[in-house]
Order: sequence, then structure tokens, then C-alpha cells
Amino acid sequence: MSVTQAEKGRLQKKLAQYVWKLRSEMWLNRWIVDVLITEYPGEDSDARASIQPVGGRYRAEMEVATYVAAAGGEDLRHVIVHELLHLWHRDSSDVVRLALPKELGGSAYRLLWESYRQTVELMVDEMAGAWAETLPLPDWETP
Repeated sequence: MSVTQAEKGRLQKKLAQYVWKLRSEMWLNRWIVDVLITEYPGEDSDARASIQPVGGRYRAEMEVATYVAAAGGEDLRHVIVHELLHLWHRDSSDVVRLALPKELGGSAYRLLWESYRQTVELMVDEMAGAWAETLPLPDWETP
């Protein structure tokens, strides 16, 4: 989906307000979430969104694909809830991501990290499906 820079700026402002609204409703008020709209979120070219917490702080950067943000609706709500849920398990992920590489060899660590990451993604996506239905849709999609 092609949007002008001006449209992208307006959409990013709306999206940031929506993310902060859901952040509050999901009891994540201590988190500061910076929101960006981009063509390719995170490191995965197929990702619709990504979130990167800053180590040791309650701050994160969320990137959302332009086409997802512009489409709005239930899919956007699910995507945002999914990404915000990652903030709930940040500490346990940091143990695996930051502490274990020092203890394990490279190949053992990569196997453990990928298994952990896939399991967490499945869990977070299931939880997002349950949570999302209880939360409001984006304002720009509400009739």
C-alpha cells in the first residue's frame, strides 16, 4: 500500500495514540512505547510488526507495517495486542537471550533460542486472540 509522507505522519500519530490506549488497558502503564510505521518491521521481511524492549528499562520501540496500520480494524488490533504482550515476558526472554550465551556453546544456544522464540510466539499469538476481543478497535475504524 502506497501512502504519502503526510498520510504516513497522520497515520503514525493515530497509531501511537491507539497503542498507548491499549498499553494502558493491558496494565502496561509503566512502559513507554515509541511507535513507528515502516515497510519492513524488525528483522523479518514477512513481519507485520515487531517490538524491541530496551534492556533494563521500561521502554520499547514498536514498528508496524504501513499496510497493517492503514488497514486498521480487527487485524491491527490483534497485531498491536500481540506486540504489547511481548512486554509481559521481557524478563524471562532476557534470561535466555542475554545470560545463556555465556554458558552455552554457539550451536546449542542458537537451537535453544530459536526453540524458545518459536514457543513464545505461539503462546503470545494465542493470548492475543483472547485479549484482543476485549479491547477497543482503532478509532479510525469505528463507525
